[in-house]
Amino acid sequence: LLVCGGNLFDAISIAVKAALFNTRIPKVRVLEDEEGSKEIELSDDPYDCIRLNVENVPLIVTLSKIGYRHVVDATLEEEACSLASLLISVTGKGALTSMKKVGKGSLDPESIFEMMETGKKVGKALHVALQKILDEEESLGTSRQKVGFLG
Repeated sequence: LLVCGGNLFDAISIAVKAALFNTRIPKVRVLEDEEGSKEIELSDDPYDCIRLNVENVPLIVTLSKIGYRHVVDATLEEEACSLASLLISVTGKGALTSMKKVGKGSLDPESIFEMMETGKKVGKALHVALQKILDEEESLGTSRQKVGFLG
């Protein structure tokens, strides 16, 4: 069941990190013969791949300012009460990589600082939860249920 609440940027960042985690790049070797011509060799083994390091791929956390407080991942009702939101991208170690203010309202410096601190905490926890799920799925190997049009 899909609902309208939540922020698209947050969901997309989670999907991108999960997709990059599951990406496998086949190992390619360039061979050169005696005459100097080069040939590309691709391994026949589908498991002979390189994995991407997604450790520093950030996740986006959206914080919406409502009155003198802020909420994470606001519902539609909460969004209707909010005049400004802050999108914060956070690495797994809690480093902020970018911020963007959206909405018509303004944010005072103290609110921005509080929202950044909340965003860091939530972002770090989100990374841990996502990695746990990705590791659980990875441990299933080929026995995991395939769903969707690729299943």
